[in-house]
Amino acid sequence: MEILNALTEQVTFINSTVIPWMLRLVMLGLGLSLTLADFKRVITFPKAVVIGLVAQLLGLPLTAFALAWLFGPIPTVAVGLVILAICPSGLTSNAYTFASRGDVPLCVTLSAITSVITVFTIPLLTLLALQVFMGQDQRPALPVLTMLRQLLMLTLLPVALGMIIRARWPEAAKKAEEPLRKAILYLLFLVLGLGVLSSWDIISNEFASVGLLVITMNLFTMGLGYGLARLFRLPARQVVTITFEVGVQNLALAFAITFNILENPDLAVAALIYAAIMPATALMFVRVGRRIVAAEESSSQPT
Repeated sequence: MEILNALTEQVTFINSTVIPWMLRLVMLGLGLSLTLADFKRVITFPKAVVIGLVAQLLGLPLTAFALAWLFGPIPTVAVGLVILAICPSGLTSNAYTFASRGDVPLCVTLSAITSVITVFTIPLLTLLALQVFMGQDQRPALPVLTMLRQLLMLTLLPVALGMIIRARWPEAAKKAEEPLRKAILYLLFLVLGLGVLSSWDIISNEFASVGLLVITMNLFTMGLGYGLARLFRLPARQVVTITFEVGVQNLALAFAITFNILENPDLAVAALIYAAIMPATALMFVRVGRRIVAAEESSSQPT
């Protein structure tokens, strides 16, 4: 209890200072793993990339708006749900894809492309959510260009720096890629975990009213990715990858937007509850994903 109380006292520092710097480190790590070939990989498996991008960039926002309309939560939760949905994938989805034997190159390619595109879509969709769900006297000011600049500094600049380092010192970057990726991932889990613990009072108080909405979005988005990939008859490894890319959101980015850019903790309720439940559903699908991949590979082997 004393530890929880101490973390609660540090909630502002963790969410407004530590998490944005953690996001920069995550994006730097993503950049170190990227080359221009990752963007060109769209030509290698165009169908999988198009399906993943459409599901992330169109399917996720539409899902969030529809669920917010259907469940009718308070305005701050509705806007927060949209913000969570428009921050797709990230390093966490890469880790789950790797653990479930999914298509890691496809995962990296989707993460790279969405990291570029969402810098421009997030401010516009956030503004739309504020206008749809909040009255003029309720909504915080949102200078779109200022938000765009902040997102560039938080995401694209670290990614570009990582890619420059990879291009300048390819051998060193390649050797450091996997150990650094693991270190960043563990640190990310630690920081997000501390963020959740420090806000535990908010989560416990709001779970009864918001929990079902967030769980529904989590399961529906994972189902959306899985269903689309199956519908278009993608290989099992790509099915697993798109499920995680669509169903696992970039929590570090969502926290950075709500706590640091918009400076409104009330908008972070959906993301905080999502952070508490998503690892359980993702880990369950890791087991399912491994079975799907193993079943397809065993059926394709000559008898």
